[in-house]
Amino acid sequence: MRTAFFLRNVPVLAGLSEDLLERLATEVREVRIPAGSWIMREGDRADSMFIVSGGRIEVVHEGRPEILLRVLRRGDVLGELALLRDGVRAASARAQRDTELLELGRAEFEHLIEHAPEFALGLTRAMGAQIAASRSPVVAAVPPRTIAVVGLDRDSPAAELAEMFADALGAHGPTARLRAGDLSSIDQAERDQARVVLIAPGAPEDEWTKLCLSEADVVLAVTGGAPTQAWMANVKALRGCELLALGGSVPAATVGALQPAEVQVVAEPASRQAALESTARRVAGRSFGIVLSGGGARALAHLGVLEALADAGLRFDRFAGVSLGALIAAMSAMGLDAESIYDLCVRGFVETNPTRDFTVPAFSLIRGATTRRLLSGLFGERLIEELPNRFFCVSCDLVRREVVVHQTGRLIDAVYPSLAIPGVFPPVSDGNGRLLVDGGVLDNLPVSTMARRGEGPVVAVDVTGPGGRFRTARRPRLSELTRPLRRALTGSDIAIPRLGETIVRTVTVGSIDTVTTARTHADLVITPAVADIGLLDWKALRHVREIGRAAARRALEDEPDLLARLGSSPLPRYAGAIG
Repeated sequence: MRTAFFLRNVPVLAGLSEDLLERLATEVREVRIPAGSWIMREGDRADSMFIVSGGRIEVVHEGRPEILLRVLRRGDVLGELALLRDGVRAASARAQRDTELLELGRAEFEHLIEHAPEFALGLTRAMGAQIAASRSPVVAAVPPRTIAVVGLDRDSPAAELAEMFADALGAHGPTARLRAGDLSSIDQAERDQARVVLIAPGAPEDEWTKLCLSEADVVLAVTGGAPTQAWMANVKALRGCELLALGGSVPAATVGALQPAEVQVVAEPASRQAALESTARRVAGRSFGIVLSGGGARALAHLGVLEALADAGLRFDRFAGVSLGALIAAMSAMGLDAESIYDLCVRGFVETNPTRDFTVPAFSLIRGATTRRLLSGLFGERLIEELPNRFFCVSCDLVRREVVVHQTGRLIDAVYPSLAIPGVFPPVSDGNGRLLVDGGVLDNLPVSTMARRGEGPVVAVDVTGPGGRFRTARRPRLSELTRPLRRALTGSDIAIPRLGETIVRTVTVGSIDTVTTARTHADLVITPAVADIGLLDWKALRHVREIGRAAARRALEDEPDLLARLGSSPLPRYAGAIG
């Protein structure tokens, strides 16, 4: 009878008579699928449809890269379109969490279509939504509604932190918290509240914990750094979680096993409140993020942009970047203010030019040792997960020809490859068969990577811009004096740029379409007018900083209702900051 009770609340079955629902309950077959397992694969013969009675399912197009089409939860239907066409599966489906399904065979399905017009009508509505989703190249990011907080250690203060997290979420809308209960209590809470926090500090084999894991859109896992063996045996149920580590770093093996969406290390108890508030803003879709493009010396305009946005009252929880934009984003994520970052850039790029570290050009123009020393002095052994703000940067794997997203591990091991312009720096081997170079080769403005999680508005700063003029000799007399050398080396008298600038400019050419596409994912795009800045003109730092500041101010003047347009202010301190 539990099955019949559940079927009454399935949208696609709305309007069916009690007799038909009772009969249907006897015809469906209960199926349990463990997290990470496939339910169906593209091209499989279709002989049944499924109704999700618990858990979460990812519907994907397989390939490189895999494309997420939609996420299904309790009450959604799967596989009905192929039955209507008497064909094969058009997409694959995988259990994101331990999942329970009700399987309806072809004969029973066809009987419902023929004898229950209400079923056909409900099915039409469901199919319309799914067809629309399948035509979209990117799944629409929706902030999670149900969040389970679990403790991975016996002494983990998961229950206490869950209460603090629920309080933080309550600042963004009505939030229910459940400590124990049955499926109906979760259903009721989801209907009545904007968000539900499921508090599950017990072991993974506890029935309440298992229920919370299957019903959660997001799992917030709390650990002191060493999860119990029971939890490590159930890592599939935690993959994609928000991992909060208290007191110390998390072993790389644990991160690799859990594959969390984010990792935060909170060493001091006094910092837990701020970390949970930041997480709550991201979960509620009220967290501001900023993405900084690459562009050689032009990327120094990011300094002025960040300064102007801070003056306007904007506060960011998330930072991302490519190439030199990755370096500036990393320093910002560390909590450094714009003036401190400016001083570091003066010392690192103006007083000591890292691109003059020349070597015999067998593998690259420069050795990269000067740049590594610069980053080592700045970051030391600091880990991305230890930063007070979330951060990622991207590089390009020359072996697999794909973007690599760095969001855990040592900062220097993430930022340096993102800076490694092919031909200028030697490629970086990560020890796992990958050869990494500047991420701008494939994606010079990774807005979609940040935006796909739906954590809040995203500001993009693009210094790729139009090509602008090439930088040649600054003085006409010098150009004339070097004419014989140009003729000898190139066979032409025409003034052309030096090799370094040509390489830097070439790197971003291949990702221009990606940058154009990325703009569709940003809520605000700031484009400093840097076309006339040389890509290796580090001494233009002061000037290019002012260009960035002016561009940000113009963007804010053009968008006086930015916060109102994006929704209510994420924090009271933002209110009235612009306009």
